[in-house]
Amino acid sequence: MKKTLLVALVTAAFLTACGGGGDGSGQPGTDRPDGEGPAASPLTSIDENLLITRAEAQEWLTEKDSYDPTYAGSETWKHYLASLEAKLRSYGVVDIIQYAFGYDRWYTTEWPDKSGWSLLSDGVQVDVASYAINSGDTGVSGVTAPMVLYDMNLPAAQRPAKESLAGKIVVFKQQLYSSVANGSVGGYSSPSLGDYEFRTDEETFPAPGEKMPVEHDADYRNRQQLNNAAALGINVCQAGGAVAAVWVLDMSPLASQGARQHSTPLIYDCPGVLVDRVAGAKVLADAAAGKTATVKLEGKVEKDSRTYQLVGFLPGRAYGTDKDQRVLLSTHTDGMSNVEDNGGLGIAAVIQYMSRVPQAQRPRTIMFFLDNRHFVPGAESGVPYDYFDDFEHAADKVVAGVALEHFGGMQFAENGNEYKATGLPAHTYAFTYPNPLAIEKAIQAVNDAGLRRGIVTAPTGNGYSGLYSKPGVHGLSQGFWFGGNFMSPLAENGHLPGWHISGDWPSAGYQNWGPATGVRVDPEYFRTNVKTALRLVQTLMTDDLTALAPDWGIVRANVDAFTDADFVAAGEAAAAKTTMLRSFDAIFANAKAGKYDLAAKDLPALRQQLANSVKAAAGKNALAALDAVIKLVGQGPNLPPA
Repeated sequence: MKKTLLVALVTAAFLTACGGGGDGSGQPGTDRPDGEGPAASPLTSIDENLLITRAEAQEWLTEKDSYDPTYAGSETWKHYLASLEAKLRSYGVVDIIQYAFGYDRWYTTEWPDKSGWSLLSDGVQVDVASYAINSGDTGVSGVTAPMVLYDMNLPAAQRPAKESLAGKIVVFKQQLYSSVANGSVGGYSSPSLGDYEFRTDEETFPAPGEKMPVEHDADYRNRQQLNNAAALGINVCQAGGAVAAVWVLDMSPLASQGARQHSTPLIYDCPGVLVDRVAGAKVLADAAAGKTATVKLEGKVEKDSRTYQLVGFLPGRAYGTDKDQRVLLSTHTDGMSNVEDNGGLGIAAVIQYMSRVPQAQRPRTIMFFLDNRHFVPGAESGVPYDYFDDFEHAADKVVAGVALEHFGGMQFAENGNEYKATGLPAHTYAFTYPNPLAIEKAIQAVNDAGLRRGIVTAPTGNGYSGLYSKPGVHGLSQGFWFGGNFMSPLAENGHLPGWHISGDWPSAGYQNWGPATGVRVDPEYFRTNVKTALRLVQTLMTDDLTALAPDWGIVRANVDAFTDADFVAAGEAAAAKTTMLRSFDAIFANAKAGKYDLAAKDLPALRQQLANSVKAAAGKNALAALDAVIKLVGQGPNLPPA
């Protein structure tokens, strides 16, 4: 059933802060508005006349609000997917595949309907912000037992022993964000706090390794608070034989409403609820005194809930022939609210734009893959049904790709217990491989789109984990590539080039209070995110892909990371490393210029020096990547089919 929508008005100043261009209305033109010759190609720059308009973005996002949440297999998810498929078909997408499977879907009531979950502490009703995902079922009457306090601020040795939790309700006091050390605020914060290749709006970010104050941006804190909660439910509450759990978050009331633990655990048996710091003060005091509580969580399981991955194609000029090449667009379609799972709308907006370019002028085909396993029990690894894994030739003709998710989200800050939007967009990552040209193109896309609070980063963990580690502009780690699973078809089918545009989500996505459109997700910033992704798609549609291959960057990152101990002759290490880097840069410059004959001539000497001067174990990854580069260069440029 659709929720009542209370669409907020957004002021002109608010929209200006979000960046982006005009509303994109009007028809495609062939001349520049200044009359000075033909317009730029819509395949090499953004033609606002072909782009989704602000009004369309508002309409799409408002419709998406009415479906939230859209967990895979739910009725709201089915409505969302039907709407997406209808849009895509209207843009000329063909050969659509619904790759279906079933899984056991745990569910309860969703905010603002709190009828499925509640808490009594020492006989007093306590406001509950949310529920613990996949944590079981107490039945309609709930469970009543003495509480025991499990304070995450204490050293592990000073917390209650697991055997003391049997038959109790364990109350987890999440670690105070103010006490968390800089640079160690939990796995889901590391890219924001790590190094980078390029950032816009430097004044809105912390320095690498520093903690973002919640007074400026609460995204980081929210993620840290919600990241480890499910693990406590399984490894402490369930393992200790407790009958239920309460998580007291170090978050304000509004920040906590509808909050969702992530990543998604397998279904376990420790029914739990989440409360904010204000409501939780009484619970903590009661738990410390060993008083009794009643937790109610009515969890239900739909056996074999039917869901599917959606695949389709916007034909390029060689579609249906052996020459066809495909640019893959991927995202997930399941989640708790608009900005978390609106990547499908981002893909629809890119395809809408490209559909307005005649097929005969589209150099490559666009293939989309809308996954649906991001929030199933155990996340993607928990349900091993994958279109690309199960069909041997599914990735045939795929030559590159872009992942898109979390578009249009706004930044929120917390001052005391006041939680509200700042008027700035949430930060947006442009994840890329360490290829210097790929980094350059990502920075160009961010600038061309006018992206506010953008971060270009080349982290480890995108399907090539362990093959390279490239420091950022400050010489520090660039952290982890979140959502790198979306790039796995590229990583597993030849180290293909690609990027990942991902807005942040905890402020604007985890909390389901009120309609998102105009409050937590902004239509104009959604368009700006679309522009950023579109510029990269345009690059992959038109450019030589050989020079964009990730293996170039893997070679250079590994060579740059060699220490004296990695060389056969340690005394010659510095000179050898300098020579190899200079040689690589000269070879890569020729490749960028399309001079593959010159690159091919110089590559063997670089390989010989690498093999002779670096110890075998240390040089393994660099040599493997260099061999891949030699093979690519031997094949020459990878240009769109004629």
